[in-house]
Amino acid sequence: MTRLLRDAVDLIYPPRCVCCRQTALQDHTAFCSGCRSDLDELAATAACDRCAVPLPAGAACPFCQGRGLHPFDQIVALGPFRDPLRSLIHQMKYHHRWPLAEILADRLLDEPRVARLLDQTDVLVPVPLYWRRQIARGYNQADALARRLARRRGIPLVHPIIRLKNTPPQTAIHARAQREQNLRNAFGLVDGKPICGKRLTLVDDVMTTAATLKSAARALEDARPAAISALVLAVADPRRHDFQAI
Repeated sequence: MTRLLRDAVDLIYPPRCVCCRQTALQDHTAFCSGCRSDLDELAATAACDRCAVPLPAGAACPFCQGRGLHPFDQIVALGPFRDPLRSLIHQMKYHHRWPLAEILADRLLDEPRVARLLDQTDVLVPVPLYWRRQIARGYNQADALARRLARRRGIPLVHPIIRLKNTPPQTAIHARAQREQNLRNAFGLVDGKPICGKRLTLVDDVMTTAATLKSAARALEDARPAAISALVLAVADPRRHDFQAI
C-alpha cells in the first residue's frame, strides 16, 4: 500500500531535482541528469592530495608545496566551490534545507578518495557552531553531514570541542590574516578521551583559508590524537578568483 501511495503521489506531483528544482525526475534519485553531470565534473576536478586545492592536472601545488597544511595529514573535498555545489551548500546552510546535508554526504561517499580517508578514520568530529548561532539556525550543517557519514560507515561521531566565541562569519572577512585572527582561540576542548590516540577527521562544509579548520585542530591537539585530517564539501578561493591564477 505504501508503494502504491508513493507511486500515485509521484504521478500527480513528480519529484523534482533537489538542485535546480526545475526538472521532474523519472526515478527516486536526488538529481536530474544535468545537475548530476555537473556535480560529477566538479568531483573530477584535479586537486592537491594534501590540501584539496584545485590544480591543473599534474601541476605542483603552489599553496602547500606538497607539504599539506599543519596539523592535517590530509584534507579531502568533494570539489571546488562552484555551482551547482555552491548553490546546494547555500541552500543547506542558509535556507533551512538541512536534508541536503544527507544527500551531499551520500555524494561524498561515492568518491574513492573520501572512502580511502574514512578507511583510515577512527572517529569523526564535526566543526561546532556557537550555541546561539546553532539555536538561531536550528541545526549545525557540519554535524548533519558528519552524522550521515558516521551512520553509513559505522564510524563513531564525537563532540570533543565546543565553540567558545560567537565570532563574525568568515564570509564577511576576506584577508587570510584577519580570518585567522578572527578565529584565534575560538574553540575549546571539553572531552579529550574519545580522540586520544585516535585518527580523527574533522568535518565541515566549506574551506577557504582553512582558518576554521586549523583553529578547531589546535584545540583538538591538546587531547593528543594520533592524526588529524579534514573532510569538506567544497574548497573556495579566498581571492574570489575561482583559482583562475593557478
